[in-house]
Amino acid sequence: MVDFKFLSRRIARLLSSLLIGLLLMSVKFRMQSVCFMFADYWFKVRPLRRSNAEQSSLDRESRRIQLYFCKTCPASIKIKRRCQKLGLRVVEKDVGRVNAYRNELIHGGGEVRVPCLRVEGRQDQDTRWLYSSVKIMKYLERRFET
Repeated sequence: MVDFKFLSRRIARLLSSLLIGLLLMSVKFRMQSVCFMFADYWFKVRPLRRSNAEQSSLDRESRRIQLYFCKTCPASIKIKRRCQKLGLRVVEKDVGRVNAYRNELIHGGGEVRVPCLRVEGRQDQDTRWLYSSVKIMKYLERRFET
């Protein structure tokens, strides 16, 4: 015969340990996000040195790039700092603070995920939405590295 009290206690212990584990992971992620946010605020990035002609050309190109980010997302902070390092003046849109940016992300790209890099082409049909931080980094390296 099966002892249901013993089995139910064991399941309750398992579920409670699982819940505690999830809460600790959530706390760890939040603490990591806060650390990244403060590090981004306190430690500024030095952009690459370029000639005035190169920088003005880069400024014209970077006006067509928009970065949708969240200031507590480590991947978003990494992409934002990489853009600063390359000397890009991309339009930064914090989806955590402004709902209109979140709606742009939903209607344009189809997903609410950050980081997202929107690259506008010559016509509206050429707009690209890059969601993966790996793809965004590869695009930035390929397009703007010296």
